Amino acid sequence: MSIASRMRKVREVRGWKQAAVAESMKITQQAYSFLEQGNGSPRVDTLLRFCEVTKVELSFLLALDVPVTDESVSRYGTKTFGTLVTEHERLEQKVEFFNYVIKNNAPARVAEKTTTPSVGIGTRDYSQPVYVQR
Repeated sequence: MSIASRMRKVREVRGWKQAAVAESMKITQQAYSFLEQGNGSPRVDTLLRFCEVTKVELSFLLALDVPVTDESVSRYGTKTFGTLVTEHERLEQKVEFFNYVIKNNAPARVAEKTTTPSVGIGTRDYSQPVYVQR
């Protein structure tokens, strides 16, 4: 999906007409239509104005592999890239911990001194209690 088609989908998900978005961006409806059709490459300041008007982050608009749906726009559209990365890292840590628990299946084994490579740099010591943040 191109940036132009993502712009169109975000506008449609928001339920707005091209003319309303164009007016809010302080450009003509024809200029906005030109952007949505993918004729030419939009300038960064134009994309930033679009994001400001439609209340989505630029990182979401440029994430071509993330589908633009009602759910994805409401769930991820307003989150900054840093927030998304932090949430992803927390999720990976939880998955890693639960995989370890499932693999070792016995409380006695958790007490053994075992190190396993973690998601980041270094190793994690599973002999110590791990608290999962909720």
